[in-house]
This record gives sequence, structure tokens and C-alpha cells, in this order.
Amino acid sequence: MENNTSNNSAKLNFGLSDRSKGSSDNKVAAFGGSPVKESVDEKPEPIPGSVEEKDINVKNREYIDKRSVTIALVKNYSLFRRANDKSLTKRRDFIGSSVTSSRTLSSNKGEVEAYFPDLIGLSPNNENFITRVKQYLNNIQISVNELGKKFDISFRYDRYIDFRAIQDKEKLIEEKYRQADKSNLGELKKALAAKIAAINDLESSKYQFGRPVNIEDYLMYRHCLLYKDIAKDTALINSDPSIRFYFKDDQKEADLQRKLRLENNKAKANFVSMIADDELFDAIYAQYCVNVGKPVILSSLEDRMIKENELDKFSSDEPIKFNKMFNDADIKIKATIEILIERGEFVRSQYNQNIITPEGEFIGANVKEAVAWFKNPANADVVNAYKNKLKNV
Repeated sequence: MENNTSNNSAKLNFGLSDRSKGSSDNKVAAFGGSPVKESVDEKPEPIPGSVEEKDINVKNREYIDKRSVTIALVKNYSLFRRANDKSLTKRRDFIGSSVTSSRTLSSNKGEVEAYFPDLIGLSPNNENFITRVKQYLNNIQISVNELGKKFDISFRYDRYIDFRAIQDKEKLIEEKYRQADKSNLGELKKALAAKIAAINDLESSKYQFGRPVNIEDYLMYRHCLLYKDIAKDTALINSDPSIRFYFKDDQKEADLQRKLRLENNKAKANFVSMIADDELFDAIYAQYCVNVGKPVILSSLEDRMIKENELDKFSSDEPIKFNKMFNDADIKIKATIEILIERGEFVRSQYNQNIITPEGEFIGANVKEAVAWFKNPANADVVNAYKNKLKNV
């Protein structure tokens, strides 16, 4: 019953408590700072780089790093289950024990003695302590339903300065993984294994600087990091049939939702501005047609209200793409290029993005280069001639 490998560290809201601690020999050195999201007391959060943050009282204050992570089921349902989903019992699966996880989590004497007495009801000097720890780890069973299983992995640091040091190390691990070669499945798994090993080493050192808010949830999260059937990167989900679960980063999901809401609000304002500018409206509509595969010229003949409704829906469904079009300083030039291509004044290769004239004159390797060609003062007379052709159509 071997299962291992791991990943994921969730980034979440934090809080400061009002209890101050003196420094101790085994604390981590200080790093720079970012503001905290939630406070346990009424005291203001430290501002990055401020005198307050550098103040020794803030650095030595107890700090709660609030985090959660969810284990979700991989939804590779059979056609039968999809067809009979309403009548069938809701799917549920179990995360079991793992030899690798058990050995790894029981190998750090300091960590085991810090966390397990509360879970098994024995002190570390009891002769049955290690046996009971192994029994606990060897009999793990976590039920995961269609809603997923959420773990509270918040950590209470004795000192804010220790949290900052751990946080910086986490960022280094994430950055190293981001830059790693993941060009194929083998390289992805290799990079992920290195990341998980680094995260586990870092997590196993945290007992020296504080204590999990929920010890059992925290240890189950640590177990899941080392459990083979859980994908630590969603890119692995469809590449390994043994993958039954995946890590769902709650904070990342929340951040994405906040960003999407912000983009939606921007899209609404940008849509109103676009409606007031006919030339900009036509340019964005042309790019919209290219984006969804509609013929630009034929679609531009549609009633204005129909086009507005299409762009209104597009701005709601794809706010990021719409905002990118709206903010593109070259959107009008790009629209002109697409219209010239449809009219046969330019020719785009069938199998690449090269743009040429019917006579074979090279305009650009792609739209970006074609825009540069349009903006080149040396081509001003030719560009004006093309624009006049379109006006006279």
C-alpha cells in the first residue's frame, strides 16, 4: 500500500495576536514583510517597510498564519455515471495510509514529540509512545466526497519574525518550481518531487517556531502531501490513471475570484466607454470576430444593436480578453489589417502567421510585425493608400 509524493502550499489570510514573546536561540532570522489580512486582536497590521514592522515588539509578537487547503475528487466519471448521476449514490472515495508517509512523518523526533501527545494521549517518555504513533499513521482513513475535504492548516507562530522567514523560504521553493523545466511529463514529475521534498523539509522544521491551530488537520495535510494518489499539480490529473484526488488551493481560488470580479467591473466601465467611440467599437468588434472565428466584413454589416449585444455578452463571459482588447493601443491597426486580409489586399499563409501582399511583398511574420510595418514612417504613403481603399469600398 505504498503511496507518496506531494505538493502545494496554500497562501492565505493571516492575523496578529497581541501576545509578545522574547527572542529564543532556535528562532529563524528576520526577513522583509507584507501586510497581514486578518488580525486576532484590534491592533493595526504592520505596513511593509514601516518603522512599526521593524520594531522589535512587532517582530516578537505571536502571529497566526491562516490557511486552508482542499482535497478534491478527480471527476473522471464513466458515461454510465454521467447518464445516471441523479439516481446513483453520490461518489465518495478514501485516502488511506501510506508506508512512505508514515515513515517520513515519524522520522522527525522533535516534531513527533511536539504534536503527537495531544493526538494519542501519551507523553513522549511513555514506552508505548512510538508504537502508538505508528499505529495512528498506519491506520489513516480520510473520506472525500464530491464537495472535497477541507483541512485547516493555520499555524500559530511564537514570533512574527519567524513567520516571515518561513514565508520567504516558501516563496523560494515556489519560484524554483516555476522556473524548473516542465516541458514533458518526466521533467514535470522530477520538478514536482523536488518541490514536495523541499516543502516537507520546511514544514517539518516549523514545530520549532510554533504550533498548528488544528494539529490533526495539519498532519493530515502533511500526509496528503506525501500520498501518491493525490495530484500536487493539476497538470498531472489526466496523465496518470492512478490519480484519484488533487490539491485545490483555497487561497488561489479566492484570489482568482477576486481578480475575475475586478476584471468584470473594469469590463463594464470599458464597455460604456467603447460604446461612445464608434471607431473603437468597430475595431474591437473586428477583433472579437477574429477571436470567435466569425467573418469580419460580413459580421460588420449586422445591425448595431446586435453587435452591441454580442460584445456585451463577450465582455461578461470573457472580461480579461475584452479588457485586453480595449487597452490595446494598436487595436485599430490590427482591425485594419484583418479587414485587408479578408478583402484580399493582404494574404495570411494557411499554415503559419506570415502576412504578405498578393504580389509577394513581405509585411510581417505575424500580426505584431504587421503592426510595426504599419507604424513605420517609411511605409506611411502605402498605408494611407490602403486606408483610402477601405474608405472607398
